[in-house]
Order: sequence, then C-alpha cells, then structure tokens
Amino acid sequence: MRALFTTLLIGGAILATGVMAEDYMVVPKASQKFKAGPGNFYSQDLLLNHKNAQANITLRDKSGQAEVHAAWEDHIFILDGECILMLGGTVENPKSTGPGETRGDNAKGGKAFMVHAGDYIYVPVNTPHQMILAAGKSVKYAVVKNHP
Repeated sequence: MRALFTTLLIGGAILATGVMAEDYMVVPKASQKFKAGPGNFYSQDLLLNHKNAQANITLRDKSGQAEVHAAWEDHIFILDGECILMLGGTVENPKSTGPGETRGDNAKGGKAFMVHAGDYIYVPVNTPHQMILAAGKSVKYAVVKNHP
C-alpha cells in the first residue's frame, strides 16, 4: 500500500510539473482549445496528428454530414450528451473533401443507433457514418482515428 501511495505521489508530481517523456504526451483539459470545423458543423480540438493516428475531442450542437474515410477507422467515445448515429448505407451526394475523405448529405440505408454518454462506437474503414442531433441537443465525444 505504501509503495502504491509513493508511486501515485511521484506520478502526480511529474504531471503537475509538466515533465514528459518523448514517447508519450499529456494534454491537460485547461490547454484544450476548440475551433470551428469546416462548414461550422462542429467545434474540435485536435489533440494528436500523427502519421498513423489522430485524436480529437469534438462538440456538436447540430447534425453533421455523412462521411466515409478510406484509410482510417474511428474509435468514438461519447463523453456527454446524446445523438442518433447512422452507420452503414451509402452517402447521398458524395463529394471528395481530401485524400480518401468523402462527405455528403446523408447516410441513406444505414442503421440508426441512439448513443449516450459512456458509449463506445467502432467505425471500420469505408463505413459511412453520420451524427444526427435533435433540436436543442448536443454531444461531446472523443475520437481516436488510426490506420488499420
């Protein structure tokens, strides 16, 4: 028990002083800055942009576009709020928004899931997905994207 307390105390002191090793990263909540995303569909803080992974926290207060990522899978953790998540189907009126990235109006023919704080969602590569919010609702979620 004493060893555990000492480990926690030393670990807390390291985080409090901001000392970090080169092979990991800590982003305190106080340093997170949300910026409006394309089309003002959301606000986002990009926490990590690495060649093999990305991580961000996103706030939505309106529905988003349907999207498909050709090379990324998404691991989504709902932090607060709720929404309907459409998974699968096809993207209506698709437009390329970057290399391997497609967005459109809706995910037609997908399956609807009501998601809430605490839920985890895995979105495989090339799977259309879209968040739909009811009027007056919002959702905050963390996403880790990686190349499988």
